[in-house]
Amino acid sequence: MEQNEASRRDRVYIDDTVMDIYRELTDDPNPEQSPFTTFKDVFLLAACLGLQNGRRKQLSSGARTTIRLDVFREEGMGLLKAIAIADTGDVAVLRQLGDVLTIAEEYAHAGIYDVKTQLLDERGRPLWNLVGLLA
Repeated sequence: MEQNEASRRDRVYIDDTVMDIYRELTDDPNPEQSPFTTFKDVFLLAACLGLQNGRRKQLSSGARTTIRLDVFREEGMGLLKAIAIADTGDVAVLRQLGDVLTIAEEYAHAGIYDVKTQLLDERGRPLWNLVGLLA
């Protein structure tokens, strides 16, 4: 099987237009203010919320921040693959890594606004808003 350029990617992309949200959720040393330690963890939550809410949004053609794929390890990659299967309804999507990553990126790009609304825009500290979201 011939691989196209997208299937050989080794990074996940985050649109730079939303990096302020990622930073706000990771930069403060106080975990009650910034409940995440990595962009990867924010990305995974955003992708899950995007899928849950049925919203995907293409990344802009502008600047992007990247996360190396090896950062996701087996557990994170399993979640990205599950999102792609849920989106397409077909396990054949797993043959094209580029498609799996694009699907996750688009759900995360839409879902990051849900993360912002539920964790940062609500009253209270983001960590406790996250606990409430997951409860």
